[in-house]
Amino acid sequence: MQDLRNVVDDLLRQLAAARDVPADAELSQIIISSLDQMRFLVGLEERLDVMLDVGDVLPFDLSDRDALLKSVRELLVESGVAL
Repeated sequence: MQDLRNVVDDLLRQLAAARDVPADAELSQIIISSLDQMRFLVGLEERLDVMLDVGDVLPFDLSDRDALLKSVRELLVESGVAL
């Protein structure tokens, strides 16, 4: 599996480009809506070739990049994806 940090960073760069903001912008400028979170989720599934088990609320911690990465790891573990 591709390094998870690289996957997350690539997705953030792609979403930032779509928003026309710098790739290193605050997450609040990159992932603005629940639709952006859904795009992030779909991007994770595509890049990792997995189906993730999410409930009604997307579980991403958008307080900073490290928190986002940690919440992605937790989601993968909860979905039974080996890291």
